[in-house]
Amino acid sequence: MNQNEQSDFISQVEEELTWRLNELRFLKNQLSLIENDEDKKKFRKSLVVMLYSYYEGFCKSAFQIYIQAINSQNLSRNDVSLPLRVSSMNKIFNAYESGKKDQRFQRDLPNDNELHKYSRQMTFVEEFSNFLSETVLIPEDLVDTESNLKPIVLRKILYRLGFPVDQVQNSEGTINQLLNYRNDISHGSRKEGIQEQSYEHLETKVKKLMDTIRSVINNAISESSYLEIAE
Repeated sequence: MNQNEQSDFISQVEEELTWRLNELRFLKNQLSLIENDEDKKKFRKSLVVMLYSYYEGFCKSAFQIYIQAINSQNLSRNDVSLPLRVSSMNKIFNAYESGKKDQRFQRDLPNDNELHKYSRQMTFVEEFSNFLSETVLIPEDLVDTESNLKPIVLRKILYRLGFPVDQVQNSEGTINQLLNYRNDISHGSRKEGIQEQSYEHLETKVKKLMDTIRSVINNAISESSYLEIAE
């Protein structure tokens, strides 16, 4: 990937973060129009819900841009790091396990499950070098936030994309706090409002987490750390 292409994908990640932070700032500024302190506390509940939405939305979009950056280069599986190699073979593994989705794993054999399993194993070994030489195409739906981007879900995404999972270890408490707030508000179990200090503290930590994700992805793009040689 040349520098212009790197800059383009990095700019996309930056833009995904910037517009969300700008919109959050706009919503937060509406607090100045509210005079009653209790109404301000209630309004901050909406800010928390949006804060979670921006966090999840940014992570999903930014990781998918990273996938697009890799897929756009028409690299072979041999060229990329092991986690990406495995992630790009998801459909092949599914076909291997089911014996139905990929014609390479379908042979005219007697109706014997063990025999079919052995046949698929032979095909997998036969085709393995071909699998590795094929063009990398990582599915964007690999970035599955599972409706609640919990710490374990974020770590799963990082792991599958070849990032060190300890990148967000210090932010797990922040994510859990944000999720608890969001879920309590959405489910109606948190009827009271949110104090200014509590919200400000949470927002600062969530924005720091989002910036960490931005930095991790952009550094990987600029340093081509997705390549096997980078290991």
